[in-house]
Amino acid sequence: MRFWLFLLICLAGVLAPVELARRRAAADPPPPAEPPPPKTCPGNADWPGVTPTVRLEPRPGGYGGIQYRRTPLPPRTIALTFDDGPDPRGSPAALRILEARCLKATFFYVGYYVSLRPDLVQDAIRQGHGVASHSWSHPTQLRYWSLPAARAEVDHGFLALRSAAAGVGPVEPFFRFPGLNDSPAIRAWLSDQGITAISAEAGTDDWRGISSQAIYQRTLAYMEQEGGGVLILHETRPNMIAVLPQLLDELNRRGFRFVRISANEGQPPPGPVSARVAGGGAQPRGEGAAGAGGTALNR
Repeated sequence: MRFWLFLLICLAGVLAPVELARRRAAADPPPPAEPPPPKTCPGNADWPGVTPTVRLEPRPGGYGGIQYRRTPLPPRTIALTFDDGPDPRGSPAALRILEARCLKATFFYVGYYVSLRPDLVQDAIRQGHGVASHSWSHPTQLRYWSLPAARAEVDHGFLALRSAAAGVGPVEPFFRFPGLNDSPAIRAWLSDQGITAISAEAGTDDWRGISSQAIYQRTLAYMEQEGGGVLILHETRPNMIAVLPQLLDELNRRGFRFVRISANEGQPPPGPVSARVAGGGAQPRGEGAAGAGGTALNR
């Protein structure tokens, strides 16, 4: 008799906590599920609520049909990319225009300007945009530099960008050659560092100093001709910023969709890999580049 009583007491001691936990679980409501993303952009129902991300695998040959393999985007899909910033006037304006349409882009920044306004880089990252490098000083003749000097130029640009982005978000392992003037040797070295060269399927010609209307007409024609793709814009060009809302809305009306390009998951971020060279702190130079008070003009 005592044995059975002892066994019942033991079973009660085991089962009581289980029953108590069950009752508590039944009484406590489950945590709320994450709300689905809005189907349309809040405050702008003409636009989708999110910009999908297309991840690009590392590729030694680079992406962008102007120079390399065509970027693998769906038909009539555009990836917006902005060059030559950050710019104290153009960058905030571009971010506001994109935010009003729930659009995300990739910004290819010049390291020297990053060192002057790291806060603008941080704003872009916080708003969900990608940031990548467009060199330290925007030398449009980078292809003719010695390989050690070119390595240091690229390294310096990434170092400035990573410093600005530290604690805020990642830096994409993408590099766009100033003026799109690449060289096979530099491109091969970039690939060895896990960095992919990004060109484009088309530009907007905004760097040529043409009017807003000309930018609008040419960009629409280029995108129709190419069926979408990576598009180069410049936040440093006032005429581009002035026509950007109209341009984006017309592309959307014509049925183009927008994505943000990003690195393949698991790809290591770029880091400083080369030695510094004398003059590594030079201001932007080369065709279309300006000093501290100006902005780089070339694509």
